[in-house]
Amino acid sequence: MPPTRTCLLLLGLVGCHVSLTTPAARSSEAFTGGRELVDLAELARLRERAELAPDDLDAQWSAGMAHLQASLQGHVELRDATERLLHRAWQLDPQGDEVPAAKVLARFLNMRSSVLDLDAIELQIALYELLCDPRAQARGVAQMPAEQFQFASMGLAAQALAEYGEGHELAAIARVRKLERRMDRRLRAHPDEIDTHTMAGNFELTFAGVLPIAAAARLDQALLHLDIQQNHWEGLSPGARDADVAPNVHSVFGLWLAEGLLAADQPDRAADAYRRVIDLPDQADTAPRRQIVALAEHRLANLDRYAGADALLPVWPAGVSSCVACHSQAATLPTDDLHWIDGP
Repeated sequence: MPPTRTCLLLLGLVGCHVSLTTPAARSSEAFTGGRELVDLAELARLRERAELAPDDLDAQWSAGMAHLQASLQGHVELRDATERLLHRAWQLDPQGDEVPAAKVLARFLNMRSSVLDLDAIELQIALYELLCDPRAQARGVAQMPAEQFQFASMGLAAQALAEYGEGHELAAIARVRKLERRMDRRLRAHPDEIDTHTMAGNFELTFAGVLPIAAAARLDQALLHLDIQQNHWEGLSPGARDADVAPNVHSVFGLWLAEGLLAADQPDRAADAYRRVIDLPDQADTAPRRQIVALAEHRLANLDRYAGADALLPVWPAGVSSCVACHSQAATLPTDDLHWIDGP
């Protein structure tokens, strides 16, 4: 089987940043501007090989991972083909003895759920249930292996989205509170587990932007976790901070912290966070990185105009855009959901 290095970030804690405000649908044109950012002919060849040999695990996995990479580069029209190929690989190897198809597919389905496309949410929930080892889960939140805690947490988040999508908002809020309590217990036992701080910060920032109950408290918690993450970046698991796989992930999380601080009406701390984003060392010169830096410079020049603005939440980039923002070299990120005030 081919190496699985390119899926490491997807198996970590960043994922797509969910927006429950029904974000605009995204087409490849929005990210590529009609350019071919990957070798589409080679993808077609891999896809044809997989379709001709549906029982060949290597063919499904190789094609699925190639399509996954292309989707994250901005060719989001390949999402359905990616899901089909990874699903077939999972069915051929349901226990993950040869390839981690269940893990990758569960995370990749965030490209749907992050924009409230819940057509596959039951599959996503089922995959996380499969990945949760009952023996490990029985050890309790504080004692279970970190990966098992992550699977259980992602499953709870998917369940909350499903309940929200069905109109059961109170049930979704109850599910989120359960998730928060579990993350609190985990971090009391493992205060230096930076992956958990990352996951907690992402969840809290997401729900601060969309659930009116306790939104300010959730934003405060998100900022606490993301501040810890930014100050201990090297403590993240290697896959979650692999710049070869996701060249812009540090910039994206740094921007989320800065935008959250500005939304919380903390302009001085936000200014420091924006400067840190601009000055991050060893960042690749990618198109998304240039957009992030330009936004940080604009915010710095207009702090008083944005401080405390509710429109900064959910933070940009969100949904599918956040997946592409972390991974892509050349895509242009859509800005129609970016809070921007014209001026200097």
